[in-house]
Amino acid sequence: MRIKLTFASEKNIVIPLQYNYLVQAMIYNNISRELSDFLHDQGFVINGRQFKLFTFSRLQGRFKISGSKIEFTPPVSLIVASPVERFLRELAEGMLRNDNLNICGQRLMLTSVAVFQGFEDVDFSEEVTIKMLSPVVAYNTVRKSGGSRTIYFSPWDEWFSELIRINLERKYQLIYGQKLQDGDIRIEPLGPKDDRYCKVLEYKDTVIKGWNGIYKLKGDRRLIKVAYEAGLGSKNSQGFGCFEVIEGLKR
Repeated sequence: MRIKLTFASEKNIVIPLQYNYLVQAMIYNNISRELSDFLHDQGFVINGRQFKLFTFSRLQGRFKISGSKIEFTPPVSLIVASPVERFLRELAEGMLRNDNLNICGQRLMLTSVAVFQGFEDVDFSEEVTIKMLSPVVAYNTVRKSGGSRTIYFSPWDEWFSELIRINLERKYQLIYGQKLQDGDIRIEPLGPKDDRYCKVLEYKDTVIKGWNGIYKLKGDRRLIKVAYEAGLGSKNSQGFGCFEVIEGLKR
């Protein structure tokens, strides 16, 4: 399930270019304290790995960039997706009730909440074309004596698709309480390698490397569903891995 939140403001919204944490904070501030604390402090854990099971897009709207700031001209929209219906319901209701809704101290007014159909209500093929609404991230951490090193992969690397598959299978097990049997999924970038799609962003002083662009997802519909609702790749709750389907959706 996913929702589209549209905001108005009395004046343009000027925020840091690296704004993922600000949007995430706004989300946590508009759900119940109980759920917020659970997601922030614990989350859903499998094999020692923590998942929040939600993702969100970049802010959508007219904007201009000046130095380290980005200025949006209202209205501005945000897509949030999750397989946890309670999370999305609390978020929408919390924002509707909040008379002091703001981002970086700038007041917002929630003007509409659009509910997208859940995956189970539409017919996807086993091959869909997607467009990233926030960059997709695949990485591995190499631990050595005295520290560790994070390696980020590009969609043209052999390991990229494999890491995406492993991540989605773990999310599937968390959501449905059982391992996926005989499932597989591959992600393929459409077009030649182009570093313009590489986005290097900062989240709480941590540098994260992700990729925008258009891709094909091929494989088990159950894993495609997990990607659609919980996010593709890693670091979803930090504003990565949200996408829209542009081909392969039958209505």
